[in-house]
Amino acid sequence: GFFYFYTMKNLTSKMDKKTGLMTTSFVVFAVAVPFVMYKLGAPRVSLFMVSLIMALAFITSYMMIPQLFLNDKTIVIKNNFVNIKIPFQDIQNIEACPNIGLNIRTLGVGGVFGHFGYYNGNDVWYVTNVYHKVKIETKTGKVYMISPENPEEFIKIVKNFS
Repeated sequence: GFFYFYTMKNLTSKMDKKTGLMTTSFVVFAVAVPFVMYKLGAPRVSLFMVSLIMALAFITSYMMIPQLFLNDKTIVIKNNFVNIKIPFQDIQNIEACPNIGLNIRTLGVGGVFGHFGYYNGNDVWYVTNVYHKVKIETKTGKVYMISPENPEEFIKIVKNFS
């Protein structure tokens, strides 16, 4: 019943407006730069390399959009590169983090389709909406930041079954 529905439903939040704007801006930039280079007579190899880099950045960012699932024992974060399982019993703390604050991207994507990768050192982010952030701290000290569509409901379910 209930958990089958939750296991099958992707709970990831839709992009916030700023993330959507950054994604749109990147697409415009990625199309405009090669076009301007072409009009200015840039060598074909330069045009090809710039176009390739832009396309790879776009595709890689898109492939990093997470899918978020819950069952009665585990939080699952999946994208085309990872399949992270966080058992409820391994969670030290889970809380909503609606504040934006200052976060330093250590390695990852910062705004195109979301915020994915390492932030603030070793925090692992799979965030599509900065206003729906949920911070998960495991007993080993690992920190995950995710963005379910309904953070309060998500936290309540995890706390009720852990």
